[in-house]
Amino acid sequence: MRLLVAAFILALATAVAAAQSGGDTGGRHGGRHHSMNDKSEQKPKVDDKAYNAALRTLPNKAYDPWHGAR
Repeated sequence: MRLLVAAFILALATAVAAAQSGGDTGGRHGGRHHSMNDKSEQKPKVDDKAYNAALRTLPNKAYDPWHGAR
């Protein structure tokens, strides 16, 4: 009986480890990690004019969280 329980626990642990690894994708480091690097390289370039225009619309005064309580 103990041997059966030990075999079941070993099989369950193996299945969980295989699920976490992402399976065999044929790549060197796995498919999921490789695709994340591809997406990070495709970031859009920052438009300096739009950034400066957005900064000009912000108020210059400090935020007061108690303004309504006074």
